[in-house]
Amino acid sequence: MRRGANSYKPEDIRRWGVERFMQEVAPKEPLHIPDLGFTAEENRRMDQLLQEEQQDNGL
Repeated sequence: MRRGANSYKPEDIRRWGVERFMQEVAPKEPLHIPDLGFTAEENRRMDQLLQEEQQDNGL
């Protein structure tokens, strides 16, 4: 399996087994998202849109 590739082929995942594959490629620590410079109002609106979308999709 090539490390550093942007994607993996399904046959790579099947060959390794899903659990072993995820242990190998999944992040070990939480992903830190830097401040992207959105205002409080923009954050509120994005949260509202996400909540509406989740309700519409029954999530």
